[in-house]
Amino acid sequence: MSLSSDSCEACQQQLLRPPETLPHGRLMIVSSSPVVETFGGGVETRYVCLECGYTISHSTGRFGKGWH
Repeated sequence: MSLSSDSCEACQQQLLRPPETLPHGRLMIVSSSPVVETFGGGVETRYVCLECGYTISHSTGRFGKGWH
């Protein structure tokens, strides 16, 4: 793995997918923490790609952004 700001094709496609889509096979969880919101909550999970080193986040909950 090499750390890079350039993302591979799989990471680029992941960012375009719907929020409920599972992460691609080379993404590894780095951290996961609950997010407290007024009317519910969610989880913010950070992933690093083992192929290109790119970092991707996934948010759930009422105001979650999905993949970003």
